Amino acid sequence: MPGFIPRTPWPADFPEVAIHSVQKIRDSHPFYAAAKSGDPVAAKALVMDLLAMDAADRLGRLLAGRRPLVLAVTADEVTGFNVIPDAMAQALAAELGLAAAAGCVVQSTKVGHTKASGWHRLVTPPLFTGDVVAGADYRLVDDHVGFGGTLANLRGFVEHHGGHVPGMTTLTETREARHSAVRQDVPDVLSNKHGYELEQFWRAEFGHGTECLTNIEAGYLCRVESVAAIKDRMAEAAESARRRGFSAGFEMPPDSPGGLTGRA
Repeated sequence: MPGFIPRTPWPADFPEVAIHSVQKIRDSHPFYAAAKSGDPVAAKALVMDLLAMDAADRLGRLLAGRRPLVLAVTADEVTGFNVIPDAMAQALAAELGLAAAAGCVVQSTKVGHTKASGWHRLVTPPLFTGDVVAGADYRLVDDHVGFGGTLANLRGFVEHHGGHVPGMTTLTETREARHSAVRQDVPDVLSNKHGYELEQFWRAEFGHGTECLTNIEAGYLCRVESVAAIKDRMAEAAESARRRGFSAGFEMPPDSPGGLTGRA
């Protein structure tokens, strides 16, 4: 696990992720499997069928005179190279009269998040590499938002390198995942449940505070009984991820309270 994941806090007015379709329709689409596995022709056909013009219009209104670069999540997944985000970026850029930042920033780790557990997602954070234009706005694009960690990490990468992310869009979402920015009351709930111990642990492990979590991530941690249990489940997930060939460096010292020697 890298010691520093470059995330940034969410502004109070950060907009919802603009969603274009629903999973049931996407999953039953005849070109979805091929598109998810790297077929660019299938990806273009899928996107042209499912891209919602009302969502595109909403994105256009949110631009407010800005001319952001459209940046897709570029990732090698278990089923192959996922070309759906790039097809979306190209289509949206054409529709909105913007430029697509194709290949400028790419995901540098293979994380296997599709249909993965929340714990697997937390211990295998996607990392990015590439060039960001300092001072430029970027509209982020992915095919799906679940926990929201991939988009949050890409946003953090862009903003740590001088860019700005005014919004994000995906083809589909897991329920309520469009609310990526942590809601105002959630940090208080998290603090009341786990105190400063979780904040200390999160900063030491990931290099950012809990204010940078997505709303889904924060809610997930709120439902766990203790910080010791969080550490234990993360250690187990990391061990499982490594056995499957994914990069996950989190390890709980054997003598730590609530570690692998005993769950709190």
